[in-house]
Amino acid sequence: MEQMKCPGQDTRFWKPDDIFVAECPKCGADIEFFKDDARRRCAWCGHMFYNPKISLGCAEWCQYAEKCVPDLMQEKKAAQTFKEQLAELVHAHLQDSGDWERTETGMQYALELLKSEGGDPRVVLAAVLLHRVATGEARHLLEELQAAEDTIAAIMDLLAGTAPERDLNRQLFEDTLALLDSEGRQEFHTRTAQRLAAEKG
Repeated sequence: MEQMKCPGQDTRFWKPDDIFVAECPKCGADIEFFKDDARRRCAWCGHMFYNPKISLGCAEWCQYAEKCVPDLMQEKKAAQTFKEQLAELVHAHLQDSGDWERTETGMQYALELLKSEGGDPRVVLAAVLLHRVATGEARHLLEELQAAEDTIAAIMDLLAGTAPERDLNRQLFEDTLALLDSEGRQEFHTRTAQRLAAEKG
């Protein structure tokens, strides 16, 4: 007797648009995605990028989600928990409400960039959250959350501007700051940032 699959993961129950084509943000090639793919590597240029339409469907509420799609759920939970805890600490630390509003806007830009371009969400989002915090205090907040030392080092390199110029995380962080800078001359590393700037007007 054939074992029944979870309807959310059984492609027989999927709609036509649950399998779609997304454009690689690096080379423009068409890459096929399934709705529950976290990310895919471009077959043409090798760039790894996140699913721009990711849909967890029943995995958002199903009690068996961690057994059914363990990698996806673990990645989502780890990034969310760290981001939310750091956001609470930074919000409490910033005295100027304008600084927090700028930070929230930056987080929206960074999430869009990460979704299309790839990169390490933990490093990029933390750097954006901390970009209005003094360097010493930023390290203290990361240590308070018991972040791994290599993660702290990567975040601090972004904040200090000492990460390699070709490092994707640095490019996404700099693009986020450029999008927040409405008065300065805007030069972007990524096509996604150019699109967001055009949409912003």
